[in-house]
Amino acid sequence: MMLAFDHQMRRLGFAGNQAQIVLGLSGRLSGSELEARLHIIRGRFPILAARVKRGLCPWNPCWHLPSADKQAYPRVFCHEPGEEDDLHRTKADILNHRLDTRGGELVRFDLVHTKAGDTDLVMTWSHMLMDVNGAQYLLGIIGKSVQCGDKYTQADLLSGSYTERLPAGAKLPQAGKSFARVDELAACPPVSLYTAARRSLAPRFDYRVVSFSPGQTETILEMAEKRGGFLNASAFYISASMAKFHQFLQARQVCCPGYVVPMSVDLRKKGTHLPVFTNQAATLLCGFSPGQIREFDAVLESFKQQTQAAVRQELIESNTCAMELARFIPARLYSAKIRKAFAGEIASLVFANPGAVPAFLYEFMGHGVTSLHHVPTVVVPPGMGIVFYTFSDCLHITLVYVESLISADEAEAFLSAVGKQLLSGRDT
Repeated sequence: MMLAFDHQMRRLGFAGNQAQIVLGLSGRLSGSELEARLHIIRGRFPILAARVKRGLCPWNPCWHLPSADKQAYPRVFCHEPGEEDDLHRTKADILNHRLDTRGGELVRFDLVHTKAGDTDLVMTWSHMLMDVNGAQYLLGIIGKSVQCGDKYTQADLLSGSYTERLPAGAKLPQAGKSFARVDELAACPPVSLYTAARRSLAPRFDYRVVSFSPGQTETILEMAEKRGGFLNASAFYISASMAKFHQFLQARQVCCPGYVVPMSVDLRKKGTHLPVFTNQAATLLCGFSPGQIREFDAVLESFKQQTQAAVRQELIESNTCAMELARFIPARLYSAKIRKAFAGEIASLVFANPGAVPAFLYEFMGHGVTSLHHVPTVVVPPGMGIVFYTFSDCLHITLVYVESLISADEAEAFLSAVGKQLLSGRDT
């Protein structure tokens, strides 16, 4: 399925199905230091430079590992100090620099040095290799912050897949339940802002970040725990985002029959970060009618009802089975099914909530990590995505969008509205 999304992005000219983590490091980390560390990492984990092959069995894709003398990836690029105003533009350029996934480039590192003598380390990776939790753990191993990380082998980081725990005979019936859920939501299909624009858009992304103080974060998390149900933070964040997104579309005079938002669920066993080199996230699709999405409280109640029903009906397992089966079908059954049902759309808005940044990412190769930002994968359409995460007791929100779809001022206004909604905890 991730291959299908990657193909879609490349067909439209956008940066592939890739995501980023940006670490703000105290002091200067040189490219040669990082290269020396990556030289060891390449030898231990050759999958970082693997290519997808179908071979004699086109329905069964697999990784083709590079030979020992051809491990060119991952690469390191250095960007020297410029004006402070140029830092964001430099990092946006890095975001739009496409990985050569067909040639085996699945991970890339960029070091952006500042005039203050500090370093922003940007790790860009292909989502077909790993999800955000796997990427964080890999960064911890590279930064030598994961306990006993130097002892891990590639086999260690590939073990523990959720799909290995599913009964083989149950996958097809379970997948059918997932597709039935898609048909149910298709009664009121979404219309993304990208599709509604109906004009040629430049294939370039930009992003904005808003941060909250520790006190504000504590207030938001307390209200989320009180009002959000068993998926407290995600329920709270999605409800605020979709209520404000509806108002945003209304201001643009975009009429939608319905709204669909995907919520990722980490399938790893509690307390473990393994496996790393595989995507271990199921997606719950939640739908809202225009009547449900006008008010924050109505969105929150609808979301809680849908997620509770999804747990009762085992839709998390069903969606996992559907994605697993789609991996073996050249037509990419899962994404093709959603696009057909939703008239070419995937969702109204991409959403993610990886939660608190793990403690092992507070240091990297002997440098203190002063800031961390996630830049999520955003497929086109919808061309907009939002991610919530906490670092150093502060909540951060990153909004990624197609640059010519909305302006930077509109992006900041949208984030400000979501922030005010979270802090108020009621309809605004």
